[in-house]
Amino acid sequence: MQASLTELLGLLSDAASPVPVHLEDDGEPSPPDAPAEAPAEAPRDAVVTVRAVALNRVGRSRRNGPLLDLELKVAVEARGRDCLTTMEQLLLAVERHSQYSVVSTGEFEPGEYSASIRGGLGFLVRVPVSLAFEEPSGPPVLEPLIAQTTVARRIHGRLVDIHNKGIPNAYIRAHSSAIAVVSDATGHFEVLASADELQHFAVAVRGTEREMSASTSSLPVTIRWE
Repeated sequence: MQASLTELLGLLSDAASPVPVHLEDDGEPSPPDAPAEAPAEAPRDAVVTVRAVALNRVGRSRRNGPLLDLELKVAVEARGRDCLTTMEQLLLAVERHSQYSVVSTGEFEPGEYSASIRGGLGFLVRVPVSLAFEEPSGPPVLEPLIAQTTVARRIHGRLVDIHNKGIPNAYIRAHSSAIAVVSDATGHFEVLASADELQHFAVAVRGTEREMSASTSSLPVTIRWE
């Protein structure tokens, strides 16, 4: 987990340079000014603060051994002069690396943004984490054991009505995931699901819920509410 966070910090530091990037530990307040060792050409009041805010379990998989698949949610906050320019550089750096994804509007938990971004301009980014663990050994197996592993993936799609108009504020959850998401103002959504081509979804629009299926052989997928 620390290695994944360190890798993200290196990416953000390169993107924000010469503005310093500060990792905030639990209970440690954000620095009011840039550290003294910051490069001379950086604005003295400019700083980027990074803090881990949540850790969610995605599932389990097997790649060179059993893994616990986690998702670390990290807040990235820029303060001081030219923070808009710094934020633009940080967002572009994250978007260029497909293993990361920025939390979009409609995907925040209640009060999550205000609790995570405390005084500047910022965003939340998801960092995938794989944690190796040892499986307990069981008794001898007399019959062949057939095991199936599931690899999580993110599916981009759009929920539309019969006129191909995007449906906003709809709740969408793949049956292979326990996490529901909310479609944005244009009906677009991003949901966590298994690697199966045919996906089954629970979709709720204005209090009405339906079970719907869609092929994910090509993305983004379109779910039509009729």
